[in-house]
Amino acid sequence: MSTEIDRKIIINLMQIEGQLNMINSKIDHFLGFEDLSVDEMKELDEIEDDMKKGNKISLTDSSI
Repeated sequence: MSTEIDRKIIINLMQIEGQLNMINSKIDHFLGFEDLSVDEMKELDEIEDDMKKGNKISLTDSSI
């Protein structure tokens, strides 16, 4: 049973690593942060708050 838990942990860590790589890529390619509208800045603040609470967000969601 311990082996199965270890396998699940490793799979989850690999998924997290993939998400972090995607986030880093998006940050590297993000230009114009200072040109964002007030609404866009609020949206980013909401996303940041959700992430701090541990809520998951979709990195492929077109509304983000």
